[in-house]
Order: sequence, then structure tokens, then C-alpha cells
Amino acid sequence: MEIVISGGKVAPSTDEITTPQAAKARRIANYLPRPELLRDAVIEHNQDDNTTSLRFETAAGPIRILLPVAEGFEFHIIHDSDTGPRILGTLRGASLSVRAVAFRISEFLRTRGLK
Repeated sequence: MEIVISGGKVAPSTDEITTPQAAKARRIANYLPRPELLRDAVIEHNQDDNTTSLRFETAAGPIRILLPVAEGFEFHIIHDSDTGPRILGTLRGASLSVRAVAFRISEFLRTRGLK
């Protein structure tokens, strides 16, 4: 599922977003190695902040994997808590294949008991 945030409003995506980040997020989601991750993954396009992320609902609350805005940057893993967003970690993987990034995301969530 994909959602778009624009003007502070959240809506399901009816038009396909064609940015390079959106295409990469879709490819990463397709390679998530565990069925529960694939089933629960939501691609979030925040047009207000010009970001794309993969979001997962966990027992600890929503976790977002923020895609890099350009080559050479890192993926940020953000926990959206009641007190605001908090960075849990980063993944250095801008040069990795989407399959390797999907595996690293899965392992990050699994080893911390989040998913």
C-alpha cells in the first residue's frame, strides 16, 4: 500500500509516484524476505518534506525507513513515538542492491525485536 502526505493531509495514493526514491522503495519492498514484513509494509510519500519512506507498524509503534535523498547518503531508521520522531539507527547501503538493503532492514527489525 502507498500513501501520500500533502498539505498536512494523508491520503491513499491513487496516482503512481514516479520519483527515483519511489521506484527504489517499491523494489526494496518487493524483496523483503519475511512475509509479515511484506504484508505490513507501507510506502509513504511525504510531499511536504520531499521524502519517501517504508513504514512498518510494530509493537513499539510506527517505524519508518527513510530513503536517502541522494547517492552517498544513508537510510535512516526512525521511530515515531508520542514524544516525536527519534532516529534509532542508520544503514549504509546507498551503493548496495535493493535485495541487500531489504535484508538489512529485515535483520535490523528482527534483531531488535521490533518485527
